[in-house]
Amino acid sequence: MSVRHVAAPAIDAATTVLRVIRRASRKPLTTRVLLSCAAIGAAGAVLLTVANLTAKLLIPVFPPSAYILAGLWAVPATLALALLRRPGVGVLTGLIAGLAMTPFSPQGASVILAALWWAAACELPFLITRYRRWTLLLHVCGGIVAGLASIAVSAATGVLPTLGFSAQVLTVALSIAAPVLAAIAGVALARRLRRTGVGG
Repeated sequence: MSVRHVAAPAIDAATTVLRVIRRASRKPLTTRVLLSCAAIGAAGAVLLTVANLTAKLLIPVFPPSAYILAGLWAVPATLALALLRRPGVGVLTGLIAGLAMTPFSPQGASVILAALWWAAACELPFLITRYRRWTLLLHVCGGIVAGLASIAVSAATGVLPTLGFSAQVLTVALSIAAPVLAAIAGVALARRLRRTGVGG
């Protein structure tokens, strides 16, 4: 599948989501915020590319590492949301991260869709609450949503049903715990950055 065939629908979908999100708030996305999203997205792309390469080495030796490292996909969107506190920055950062990863990903442009749904999952609790609060609890809820979505994908693709009971329990636990811990780490990093004067 070509980059064009995947990237164009992904960008269209992200644009639609951002339009809906923007209606939930009248705060504009300033040039500073957009540049911050670009910087976080680029850094996130580096992090996720390294995580994917590491997973390839670890999975044959320790299969659960796939679910542990998958939690890192929650970091870019969580960091953007916690640092900038603007509607839509999570999805926008996820889109940028996916686009930046595409040339270096074995999955090609489909990585854009993966980055978008992780970002959308992280932002969903804030959209539901109309961006009135920016609490750690909502970030944790975003991690849980991302983890549940990951479990649903594993079940739909037939991966989860083929595992034994113990392996299923471990997979479900890691799929939820990893993005939750990644979200907490993202919030902690955002707080440190805000204390230095970085952020919206």
